[in-house]
Amino acid sequence: MNFLQIVAAVIILYLCIYALINRVCKCIEHCATARAYSKFRENDVQTKIDNLDATVKKLNKEREDVKKTIS
Repeated sequence: MNFLQIVAAVIILYLCIYALINRVCKCIEHCATARAYSKFRENDVQTKIDNLDATVKKLNKEREDVKKTIS
């Protein structure tokens, strides 16, 4: 094999490994998102975009109340 063939083989190998790792990472991300949404549903947290701001404020207030209680 000459130099150009080795370079081409390395580039192709790199792209294949990159594509495989990228696909695995996307799968992990999708699974984590699905788990988060299921926990939101278990805890009756609204995930609709319209109510998102109010929900975030409510959860932050609850977290601050817990911190005050602990302190």
